[in-house]
Amino acid sequence: MELFIQALLDDKYWVAVTIAVVSILLNIQKVTEYYFYLRKNRQAQILTVLQEPLVSAELKAHLKNELDIECFKSVHGVRLSTPMLNAVFVLNQRLGDSVAFRHVLRAFKNTPDISGIEQYSFRIKVSLFETLMKLYNLIAGALIAAFGFLGFMLSIHIIITGGELRTYMTGILLIPIGAFMFDDGVAFISVRHINAALEDYELTTLENPK
Repeated sequence: MELFIQALLDDKYWVAVTIAVVSILLNIQKVTEYYFYLRKNRQAQILTVLQEPLVSAELKAHLKNELDIECFKSVHGVRLSTPMLNAVFVLNQRLGDSVAFRHVLRAFKNTPDISGIEQYSFRIKVSLFETLMKLYNLIAGALIAAFGFLGFMLSIHIIITGGELRTYMTGILLIPIGAFMFDDGVAFISVRHINAALEDYELTTLENPK
């Protein structure tokens, strides 16, 4: 902590950032373990309450939904509301093996409009603004990550030959930023993939009604 404060006082901000990043990486396991401990503890509390005979049926029904949400979050890393979770199950049943489940997860991270999901003509609706943002993140994220990687590789040579640490840190920071933006933009491809599969599902269902 003293080194971090001293770096800030000396206006060595990149050194301060380096110290902060290294500190986070060194303690990331403890933070992750504590996070999962809290998740499991909440699940255990819900299970305990569900076993109480004096708890009302209404509260138990609500807690069962909460338990489903918590378990889904623990397994897939995505927290969804009960309506969204039900919609995920409906779509997964319709799509079957035609679309990987990870595409459905990416599409539902942004809480899409699920109105009319009970109809065969349902498609995941994305606004023009969201579409443009996803495309921007997809393209810009790939470019930023690539630029960061190249900058990181170049900075290794620069540091060896007596260059500045700033170039090295810039490359390190750009890689995760670009990767995060790219991952967010991939949802655009997932939505298109899902909607194409839903169109095939609708045509197949109409041609072969039960």
